[in-house]
Amino acid sequence: MIPRFLSLTLAAGLGILPSTIALAQTTPAPTSATAPSFNPPSAPPDPASQAIAAAIMLKSKDDVDGSLAKLSEAIQLDPKNPAAYVLRGSIYCEKKLWPQAEADFKAAMQIAPENKALKFNYYAVKFMEKQYDAARAGYLPLERDMEMGDFASFNVFLCDLVGGHQDEAAKELAVFNKAESGASYYFGNAAWDISQKKYTDARSWLESAANIYEARKFSYYAQSMQYVGYLPLPKPAGAAATPNP
Repeated sequence: MIPRFLSLTLAAGLGILPSTIALAQTTPAPTSATAPSFNPPSAPPDPASQAIAAAIMLKSKDDVDGSLAKLSEAIQLDPKNPAAYVLRGSIYCEKKLWPQAEADFKAAMQIAPENKALKFNYYAVKFMEKQYDAARAGYLPLERDMEMGDFASFNVFLCDLVGGHQDEAAKELAVFNKAESGASYYFGNAAWDISQKKYTDARSWLESAANIYEARKFSYYAQSMQYVGYLPLPKPAGAAATPNP
């Protein structure tokens, strides 16, 4: 399928030890949120849905321009279909066309204002642009969400850690450590250790996370770390090259 947000990233490319790779190597690392799902109708698909399906097929064949054209066609046919905007926005992110990506995610939010994943996607563009204060402001309200609250908190922490607010990041890490639960506990400590160049300790935290969480969830948090330049980790001295999956 088209990436939920950015390019698909395998855990094997994140600089984690082979035992971790074995657990996560087959799962793509999505960005910070999922695209809205839509169920295929029992009747023959409408032209907009057919255009979206064709766009997904073209993207799977690495025909990015063709996929963009089909998604634009789908939007013309049905301007109220948020999936078309999300999928096109994800491709714009791949091409680092940030204004276009922001516009598409904003359009999707206006169509489905209650969809928190769309809000997350919009601010994830700011995150990838390294506009960490803007991204942080968007992530904060999502910390209260039952489903994505922990992931939002982790991204707030990363915004502070790499955005020049280490004192705030230290306080947030203390909250993670007090709870000793949630993926933010493991990934937060890994990110902190990477910021301190304690790569062996960071690998241990990532190994623990890989042994606890399913590969898909692991990849969400890992890709946020990749966006800020914390992954892949440097290879240990004398380590053999990481095998490809």
